[in-house]
Amino acid sequence: MNWRLRMPALRQLLGRTDFEQDLEDELRFHLEMQTAKHISRGMPPEAARALAEREFGGMTFTKETVRDARGLTWFDDLRTDVKYAFRTLARAPGLAVVVLTCLGLGIGANAAIFSIVNAVMLKPLPYPESDRLLNVYETYFTAGGSGQGSVSYPNYIDWRDRTRSFVSLAAYHAGSTTLRGTESSDRLSTLSVTSNYFSTMGLTPLLGRLFGGEGSEPSAEEVVVLNERLWRTRFGSDPALLGRSINLGGQERTVIGILPAFASARTQAWMPMKLSPEQATARGNHGIEVVGRMRSGVSEAEALAEIRSIAESVTREHPDQDPSRSATLRRLMDTAVGSSRPTLMILLGAVVFVLLVACANVANLLLARASSRQQEVSIRLALGASRGRLLRQFLMESLVLAIGGAVLGGAMAWFGLRALAPMVAQALPRATDLTLDARVFLYLAAVAVISALLFGLAPALQVTGGDLRNALVRGGMRGSSGVQSRLRATLVVAELALSLVLLVGAGLLLRGVLMLQGTPTGFSSGNVLTAHLSIPDTTGSGPGHFTGSFLDAVGALPGVSAAGMISRLPIQSYGTNANYTISGRPRPEQGREPLAEVRFTTPGLFKALSIPVLAGRDFLMRDLVDSGRVTVINKTMAEREFRGVDPIGQRITLGGNREYTIIGVVGDVRQVGLDRDVLPEMHLPARATDDALDMTLVVRATSNPLALVPAVRGLLRAADPGQALFREMTMDDVIATSLTSRRLNLWLFGVFAVVALVLSVTGLYGVLAYLVSQRTREIGIRIALGARPQDVVVMVVKEGGVLVSIGLGIGLLGALALTRVLASMLYGVSPRDPLTLMVVTVVLGGAALIACLIPARRAARIAPVLAMRAE
Repeated sequence: MNWRLRMPALRQLLGRTDFEQDLEDELRFHLEMQTAKHISRGMPPEAARALAEREFGGMTFTKETVRDARGLTWFDDLRTDVKYAFRTLARAPGLAVVVLTCLGLGIGANAAIFSIVNAVMLKPLPYPESDRLLNVYETYFTAGGSGQGSVSYPNYIDWRDRTRSFVSLAAYHAGSTTLRGTESSDRLSTLSVTSNYFSTMGLTPLLGRLFGGEGSEPSAEEVVVLNERLWRTRFGSDPALLGRSINLGGQERTVIGILPAFASARTQAWMPMKLSPEQATARGNHGIEVVGRMRSGVSEAEALAEIRSIAESVTREHPDQDPSRSATLRRLMDTAVGSSRPTLMILLGAVVFVLLVACANVANLLLARASSRQQEVSIRLALGASRGRLLRQFLMESLVLAIGGAVLGGAMAWFGLRALAPMVAQALPRATDLTLDARVFLYLAAVAVISALLFGLAPALQVTGGDLRNALVRGGMRGSSGVQSRLRATLVVAELALSLVLLVGAGLLLRGVLMLQGTPTGFSSGNVLTAHLSIPDTTGSGPGHFTGSFLDAVGALPGVSAAGMISRLPIQSYGTNANYTISGRPRPEQGREPLAEVRFTTPGLFKALSIPVLAGRDFLMRDLVDSGRVTVINKTMAEREFRGVDPIGQRITLGGNREYTIIGVVGDVRQVGLDRDVLPEMHLPARATDDALDMTLVVRATSNPLALVPAVRGLLRAADPGQALFREMTMDDVIATSLTSRRLNLWLFGVFAVVALVLSVTGLYGVLAYLVSQRTREIGIRIALGARPQDVVVMVVKEGGVLVSIGLGIGLLGALALTRVLASMLYGVSPRDPLTLMVVTVVLGGAALIACLIPARRAARIAPVLAMRAE
């Protein structure tokens, strides 16, 4: 019977225009039933198919005849595959929900971490040809080793004038100032820059102009350029602001331009760099940063060779300069990313493990589903469908699931990023704008396709193979059940091994954070308020006058037991240091002088932080206004330089020309962080500089310290109406903030490990439940022959225990090999810490064995009579 001749009659019979799919389904059904009937009577599949076709009218039901009859294209085939995939999944909604959840967790975790990687490492800097922008640093050697850091202004001038590899070199210095207003004052992050900074960076104003013209010397203009973000939030996007004056740090400056918000995520105002005569000529004063734009066609290696050659020439020309100093280059992108690159790569690798666990779990679920579809597949093969065609159909179902998982994972990632944004912004650079952009969506699409292949290929290959006759006669491919069981067991072993690696990583990070939290800080942080402000020099008698009166007023507040100020809080930061020598001792070789951290401190600071005075005395208010130069050193410096000698009264020369007398020794505090060693430290009285000082107020309270903030603000306004108090935090919060990056790593690793644990344990349960269902008849016979329920439980648990043991063994080997990459993220704990390995193995093994007990107890309750009828 001709297909084309039957088409109009069947159209009239069905009475609908979209009859083709229904027709195909109807014909497929009749052919399948007729073929199955002949095969069940012992006829070979090929003969049964031929007979069914003759009985059905001589029609050959193949892909070619259907394509020819319906005028199908490859797109029609694809559309049919998609529709069939949706219909198939709709018949098993529970399976679809579980699979989508697993994939959503795995793909969502990958999307979230990739979004962070994208924001921090992959997004280019917002400057034209940003790959040609490099920072230039001076290198040096000290008694503590080599390093790199900021540049002296005279050296910068020599580099700028002699270089041929750079289009331009610009200098800048980061700082802060107070924007004073009639009603309120705000603290601004600023950059003091040379006039060629904007052209070097490729920046053009959104409104107005930039200062300095074409010159590159520090500008004499009292002007400022504002960030668009500040212009909109503080000044309401008022274009009339251009040409008006604003008060910055007590000085009137004219606003001449607005830079686009992308110019900097942190800087709010740019001002001309102003240098004192000493700063402009002293080659030992290293206080500025340098950025340069390489010429087109010049390689980084060529630029580095030239800048080093120039630096060495400058050193030879100036014998008074440290002969060990040279120069080095670093891409501006690398400077912006900082040390976060290795951590992000580790997190990205960990989240790939989560995806692999999810894919293995989904593959297990689909293998179980495939066993119930083997008769369907066998009939379709018997009717002429090629294995390639069926393989494509099964992969299409996997792809539909993967796309659904990617959509769900994208939604999970979006919500997860919203929750993580504050912590990520604190812990990582360039992470202030976490978005799912085009690059992330391309990554999601790639992950979806790869996931579909990972979890879909094995079930598809398994279900399209096997003995057709047995499958059609007995309802399943018995010959493949053993292979399928082994494959599912292998997947479970892989899940357990990957989960163990993630759990070990999370355990190591947890131990490291706990050990850090228990590290002695050297001070007492309880009930301590910290707040930043600037000590002005507006009285004509130096900062000391303002400091003394303001601290006296704060100390008199109810609930305050002590108050003081310091230029840099413990734990927060380091880098304000200088070379020193001990008076009366031979001067070290130039460039080998020891370094000490320098802090400007007021009376009351040590008491406010409960830092003990071990020898001598604390600062007095007269030290802030007297002309004498005194210093208080820490215990580490005293033991290093004055072992066996009383340090009180000894004199230290700082920076080569400023001599200070030691009046006291205080206990050590950790300046850089809980994970860094104590550094030698010198405290100078806050009057030791004639400039305004950015300081931190430290107040010890008898109860909740944050309750003092309104009163302290009132006193500050009374002392100086234009001052701003900002970044008010308890000292406990300061310590917690220093651990933000470690907490973020721990939190992410912990989530990954828990997800992997749940997926692997459920995967183990699924495999054992499947094995029990396959052995229902055998177990029923065993019980009928006298096996006790506990014997059945032991048998099933033993089979699961073998999988668990193999998975844990492989996982331990993997953990020993892979957790070494975590060494930079750990503190006080070895990557091969035996306690962590033991605890994690016990936890995962215990959870896995509990998962084994559920199908084991179910197997023990099998009724022998029902089991005998199961076949």
